[in-house]
Amino acid sequence: MKKRMLGKGIATVICAAGICAFSGAALAQESVALPLDEMGAETIALSDAGAAEADVTRLRAVREREDGENVVEVEFSYGDNSYEYMLRESDGMILEWSVEGRAVEEATPELTLAGDAASAGGQKADAANDAQTEQDTSAENQTGTGAADTNAAGSAVKVTVDGTELIGYEEAVQIALDDSGIAEADAELVKLKFEYDGRFYDYELELREGRAEYEYKIDAQTGEIVEVERD
Repeated sequence: MKKRMLGKGIATVICAAGICAFSGAALAQESVALPLDEMGAETIALSDAGAAEADVTRLRAVREREDGENVVEVEFSYGDNSYEYMLRESDGMILEWSVEGRAVEEATPELTLAGDAASAGGQKADAANDAQTEQDTSAENQTGTGAADTNAAGSAVKVTVDGTELIGYEEAVQIALDDSGIAEADAELVKLKFEYDGRFYDYELELREGRAEYEYKIDAQTGEIVEVERD
């Protein structure tokens, strides 16, 4: 496996968040008929991943029943990564996304999943992008999609999902790095996932340092490490 460093991946993901103007829910409201069908779910998932249909393989979407809700699951391969999405049929909200493969840190999944705040979040992101043009600052220093806030250093620290404030993905990665003791320059990110099951919001990620593997599940509301495995 070709070694790619985590530090580069964090910058890439934050950049993606700064550029995108709408979350999956906002896109559904704007351009995809509701309730979702398979084609509409594919449209949202591909847009979220920054992929054109012509550039992906093994694209499939199926309707399922999950935790008492009708959902549509979408899977596809794009570049060196495999993507999986779960979208709520009623409003198009992305309840879960995951990306796994040889170049996870180069992926651009939706990070804020703004839900009911998507429309306002899109306006906020547009304003941030306008400010970026005027100030000639980098994408890493802009507000992310949805309702993300930024700290003085420019990295997103809070996101809002269905009205609930969560830590951002990059903060979850930092929590895992601090706990594992791995230097950021030596860490390889091989899997990342966001999941909302109707009660809890979690980030799951897998880090590697050489032959050592670390798997973390982190509470996205509190930042608490829920589970950790070291191999």
